[in-house]
Amino acid sequence: MAFSANLFYRSNLIFLLALICGITLPQGFLIGRMLIFPALIIILTITLLRFPRGFFRRPGPLLSASIRGNIMNYLVLGNFIILTSIFLIQKQEFWIGMVLIAAMPPSLDIILLGNLSHIEKKSVFTSLAGAYLGALLIIPLIGLGFLKYIIPNYWNIIVIVLGLILLPLILSRLAIDKEWDKIIEQYEETIIDYCFFIVFYTITASGRNIFMHWSSDLFVIALIAFVSTFFFAFTIRKIGLYFHSNESKITSFLLMGTMKDCGLAGGIALILFGREVALPSLIFAVFTFIHINWLKYKLNLTNWKGDLL
Repeated sequence: MAFSANLFYRSNLIFLLALICGITLPQGFLIGRMLIFPALIIILTITLLRFPRGFFRRPGPLLSASIRGNIMNYLVLGNFIILTSIFLIQKQEFWIGMVLIAAMPPSLDIILLGNLSHIEKKSVFTSLAGAYLGALLIIPLIGLGFLKYIIPNYWNIIVIVLGLILLPLILSRLAIDKEWDKIIEQYEETIIDYCFFIVFYTITASGRNIFMHWSSDLFVIALIAFVSTFFFAFTIRKIGLYFHSNESKITSFLLMGTMKDCGLAGGIALILFGREVALPSLIFAVFTFIHINWLKYKLNLTNWKGDLL
């Protein structure tokens, strides 16, 4: 499926608009809360249409990159978020929100960077696909380990995971097999814009009053978000250069090890818990937004310099 060149910039504008509207006009929160679940399903389904026909039917070639994606996203980044939260965050609701972020697969915004020359598209896509398939097992396990005695009905997590990860996967494969993706492609940008706005408007509106009363826990969450994006990116790059890895491989590791699907985490938080649990997802989303724009700038600058040589 072809990418529109302006999709990246549209998503930036929609994200900023959602933040502004969520802070200044939070009255639509209840409507947004009803719409956030279907909006997330639509976003995930349309995004997964970008994986070609038969992509998930040949697991052999995907194995290496899938393992790498799961290691970086869950073992490295997820564990860091959970461990720092255990020792540094006092409020239980914020801590639950951090656990949800740690359990999430990588951000689908990574796909928006897939057309840059310094990104090995196949490697990134297979790592991302492996992490999303791994989420079907890892999210329930993390929930069982950390949230079993907090959620009245633990099986709600299983239902939500099946609804937000497995269902979009099935729907996207069905759409491709029936060639509905060619019809959807004409309207995908507009559909994603509306759904993206609903998700982040709702998360922002839900935490507006809490966000206005800044606390030490929120500062810690912001610090963890900063370290897990910018410091992790710096460290991964330095390690890759030390071992003389090529640029595309370093970038693949960097993307998997620094970005979580904050919209998915915030949506699950609002569906299963409440406003305070969703707030860490918003803070992480802001840092992810800054980080991905910085990466886009750096990679475009590198491409431009390469064209001059």
